Amino acid sequence: MAEQIDIQALQVRERIAVATAAAMFAAGVILVTVILPAEYGVDPAGTGRLFGLLEMAQAEGVATAGGAVNTAAVLEPMLPGANTMQAAGFKRDVKTFQIGPKEGMEYKYRMEQGQSFVYTWKATGRVNSEFHGEPRGAPQGYADFYDKSEGEAANGSFFAPKPGIHGWYWENLTDRPITLTLTSAGFYEGALEFRKAGITEHALDDSE
Repeated sequence: MAEQIDIQALQVRERIAVATAAAMFAAGVILVTVILPAEYGVDPAGTGRLFGLLEMAQAEGVATAGGAVNTAAVLEPMLPGANTMQAAGFKRDVKTFQIGPKEGMEYKYRMEQGQSFVYTWKATGRVNSEFHGEPRGAPQGYADFYDKSEGEAANGSFFAPKPGIHGWYWENLTDRPITLTLTSAGFYEGALEFRKAGITEHALDDSE
């Protein structure tokens, strides 16, 4: 008798599980085929376009006054700061430097706050690299450091947090002359090269 009751209880649980799974499956089908196209304009199964449900989602963007479209109901809000407008076109700069054994040099871009560039540099020998900036109006000798490392190459992007000159100090760590090639593109006004012999101003042309 007890065994018969257990079998009946098991059969009931199986029927409940099957019914629950069927209900969940039906709900999933309704979500994908009806609710997503009608409410959100998302049509993974193509049923929204087939049955005209996409028009219901688009209709939610129509304001009642004057028939104007309320794009805020359809489009995602804008993200402040994601797009930084610039007054002039970007520039491209390709420079090759010869650096003697144990010798150091600097190369920096004149930039306004909010200007930016992407870069890659590669050396034929190991160098000590310091990426830093000297803000406009800061005391002499003051610098903001962005990266310090040793190696033969680096790639990255830079966004000027302050107006001033921003760039690299490279020191040849080998006992032989090396060649370092820098390629960059972005928004900057000009460049300065610092050597023991003096400072060289580099004018940069707008990229075509």
